[in-house]
Amino acid sequence: MSFPRVPELFPEEAYELARNEPVLFLDVRTPEEHAQERIPGSVLVPLDELRLRYRELPKDKKLVVYCRSGERSAYATYALRRLGYEAYNLAGGILAWPYETEP
Repeated sequence: MSFPRVPELFPEEAYELARNEPVLFLDVRTPEEHAQERIPGSVLVPLDELRLRYRELPKDKKLVVYCRSGERSAYATYALRRLGYEAYNLAGGILAWPYETEP
């Protein structure tokens, strides 16, 4: 599937953004993947549930969307931006995240 490029943040940029502004890290992986490893404080809304649950997400925060490597989250970011959210794809996904994670 091909879709337009979406705004991306490298892990360092996302980390700094979260230190200075209200940010929600949104995990669009499966519950099993989320249980194995996640960014602390992140919210899980699996990609296949996003179209039904997007209204649960705050519009007053920037969303940093992540998955394993950045492909699913790019799709989710595109969809969320079309719905009026200020969403950014985490470049490289959780595989590229060098900061703390929760098991």
